[in-house]
Amino acid sequence: VYAGAVSTVEVLNTESKQWYSLKSLQLPEPIYLCDMTISSGYVYIGGGVNAAQKATKSYWRLPWSAVQQSVQSRDDTSLPVTWEKIADSPFIGSSLLPNSKLPVLFGGGDGKTRSDIFVYDPTQKRWTAVGNISTECTRPCVVSINSNSVFVCGGYIYNKSCTNKTELLTMCL
Repeated sequence: VYAGAVSTVEVLNTESKQWYSLKSLQLPEPIYLCDMTISSGYVYIGGGVNAAQKATKSYWRLPWSAVQQSVQSRDDTSLPVTWEKIADSPFIGSSLLPNSKLPVLFGGGDGKTRSDIFVYDPTQKRWTAVGNISTECTRPCVVSINSNSVFVCGGYIYNKSCTNKTELLTMCL
């Protein structure tokens, strides 16, 4: 049974092995199948599907220090926390690279699958195209191998099927 998108943020206490919700950090809107990364002192989150069951291009960021403060204060909801709306991603179904210097999106679509790679520039407040992956697809799995290599695998091609392609990209991250 489908239960719907959520806007909660939860943290695992690794000592007690218990999860707890951080009400002070609730997301700006309920989403699922979203991406999240920590980059240059910020948590970036977005993409995925919203409560209306529509794929979204929306992205937000929050200073990592706000997350740390919320955890340390045991979720003091009187502390002001505001997610900053940033530029929408160029396409739906893109994958966000975890733990890179700047947020990087791979693939996605706009009625057809795409191979584009975009980097978010927080000073310009926009996504900029920087290259392509070899296979047009949505939701590929992406991971940094080291400071200049990214492993990309899988993904979905509109009106076809999943792909089993893999590639190793060399990028200046």
